[in-house]
Amino acid sequence: MTHVPTRELALHLARLLDDKGGHDLLLLALPPSALVDFALLVTGRSDRQVKALTDEALHFCKRLRISHFPPEGETGWALLDCGDVVVHALSEEMRQFYRLERLWPEAKAVQWQAEAAALARIDLPAPAAV
Repeated sequence: MTHVPTRELALHLARLLDDKGGHDLLLLALPPSALVDFALLVTGRSDRQVKALTDEALHFCKRLRISHFPPEGETGWALLDCGDVVVHALSEEMRQFYRLERLWPEAKAVQWQAEAAALARIDLPAPAAV
């Protein structure tokens, strides 16, 4: 199993899902009373994209041998539990309906873009040896 610090894992996942066309990404650093350290909320433009975003996060965890549970969900909403980081991929309708950010009023929004850009890419396949 690969060890990736929890914050870095959350940042890598945010960048990955942003690169894959997810929008309205919100990375929340949750309070110590929460069961996990970070929640990543991302919106897909269709049910197909919601599934694709979750699949991409799942494959990232598998490639890096990061502990995770199988994705769960329903039409328009998928959840992937990656230990201390939970990814919620939702359709626009489900995101507006459930407004998950309200679950954690003490959570702090992470301005993830600059921090993620500074991280070395571990989500890309290693270059082939020549």
